[in-house]
Amino acid sequence: MDRRKVTGVVGVLGLLVAGAAVVWRSGDSRPPPPPAPTVQLREALTAALPGNTREAPRLSNPAAYLPAQCYAVTQEAPGGRTRNGCFACHQAPRAPNYVEDAEVQTVLTVARAAEENRWTNLVRPPPSVNISDAELLAWVRASNYVDERGGLRLAAALAQPPAAWDGNGNGRWEGYTPDCWFQPDAEGFDRSPDGAMTGWRAFAYAPFPGMFWPTNGSAGDVFIRLPAAFRRDRDGRESTAVYRLNLAILEAYLRRVDVPLPPTDERELGSDLDGDGVLGTARRVAFVWPPKQGRPFGYVGEAAGLDRAKDGWPAAGLYPRGTEFLHSLRYLDVEGGQVRMAARMKELRYMRKTRWLTYSDLQLAAEAEAREKEKQPDKLKRVLADVERGVGTGTGWLMQGFIEDSGGELRPQNVEETTACIGCHGGVGATTDSTFSFARKLDTGSAWQGGWYHWGQRGLKGIPEPRRTDGQGEYAHWLAQVGAGDDYGTNDEVQARFFRKDGTLRPDAVKALTKDISVLLVPSPSRALLLDRATLALVKAQRFERGRDVTVGAPPKVRARLEQDGATGITEAVLPGWMGPEKSASR
Repeated sequence: MDRRKVTGVVGVLGLLVAGAAVVWRSGDSRPPPPPAPTVQLREALTAALPGNTREAPRLSNPAAYLPAQCYAVTQEAPGGRTRNGCFACHQAPRAPNYVEDAEVQTVLTVARAAEENRWTNLVRPPPSVNISDAELLAWVRASNYVDERGGLRLAAALAQPPAAWDGNGNGRWEGYTPDCWFQPDAEGFDRSPDGAMTGWRAFAYAPFPGMFWPTNGSAGDVFIRLPAAFRRDRDGRESTAVYRLNLAILEAYLRRVDVPLPPTDERELGSDLDGDGVLGTARRVAFVWPPKQGRPFGYVGEAAGLDRAKDGWPAAGLYPRGTEFLHSLRYLDVEGGQVRMAARMKELRYMRKTRWLTYSDLQLAAEAEAREKEKQPDKLKRVLADVERGVGTGTGWLMQGFIEDSGGELRPQNVEETTACIGCHGGVGATTDSTFSFARKLDTGSAWQGGWYHWGQRGLKGIPEPRRTDGQGEYAHWLAQVGAGDDYGTNDEVQARFFRKDGTLRPDAVKALTKDISVLLVPSPSRALLLDRATLALVKAQRFERGRDVTVGAPPKVRARLEQDGATGITEAVLPGWMGPEKSASR
């Protein structure tokens, strides 16, 4: 097997914090040579993390960053049909992602310490909670984020953190304190009860294939926030117009598409938004990559004066430093026979970009990781974290999370619980600058409100299926590769709706999916309540280190152990959706 590629979810952090010393020879007056590029990058990333995170924590699961889906059965019998859910994450990357991990689809490249499947909640879930449907619905409709007086419950609790949350014992919470009200206006901008903007903006996106669909237990939303300079004009005044433009520029360069604008005076902004070489009236942000030499283009307002080398600039597939994401995962509510996102949160996840890394920085890190993996195939990812600030991804981001306690209140995740998030966000081929959702935002030119809205304002019904570059529907293609409605083959409802007895897809169901993704993604009311019960059982047990995925239906098809360098049974890696047929042939 070729170990020269970056493999699996083992990201760059373990290498970048490995440490190297310059040896001084006694009596040698010559200055020491400059640090190697890998050393410089390692030092920069480590410096971007809080001081408390320098010592690796003890984990009951040393490979907690390896998600449970990686233990899904890919072939039930030698020579039998394969179930390739691996390709959704592990695929040929798109620069500036240089993690070439498509090989993981065919060969299990894991450290020996990761061979044992410790996500035992999948096969031995906690006992079900015996409550009525009415009690269950009352539970999911009761917010654990906003209190009875309209205040933010978690923010109030963090103002005087209990000792178990106060990692350094100084009496203060030093991580992210939730400040989003989840009250978006008609443009998706979150507003506090007094009408002030918080900077957060909700956007609608095509949910990532697999376990992240509501039919598999996860109803989620995402908000994005850019730093204050992106929300102000050149004179430092808060400006919604400037913020809209900067988000449009970011969208163009993350989604790699032109983004329509209302008529906008480029001369006032000093930025050639439409790329026509003239400062006039723009009606779009043009995605022009590589950049045109001499083109006056960049973020606008106060952000135009930021240090590009430190804070970043519009580059394909990269966010500026200081970008934040907030992602809530909710229970499912059922009202009037319809399934929707509930008020109660299962989790609240936060991530912030702490370091601007260029294309060459990221390529250097990925290549160095590949060399390190070749030399030490059994080396686990080194986790740097603390309970307050979160876990570093190794790619310039810090992640933090909150999860329900046994009484239903949100609490900070412990380090091991947050470590489960960094495997996917810290080193797989499918991500765009370590993220999934914003690159999947609904199209500004065709979606309702330009795609800037919260799922509570409008659900999934009527949204057309995303298309791959080869013309296939993304979700139908995923279903065909996996042969099931989830990675573990447990979703009996999707199996009955979309598959014939011989395992092929039903043409009528695929046709309906083309026009409306809700026919696949949204479960029936009865299934929604079963998923809620399964989640509540996990919450009461509080053993999230054993897994937090819930399954309802057939027994999950998972392996108790992986075999290092063992074959998956998949003979050829599936190409990613962005790669067209002509480009595929040339690779």
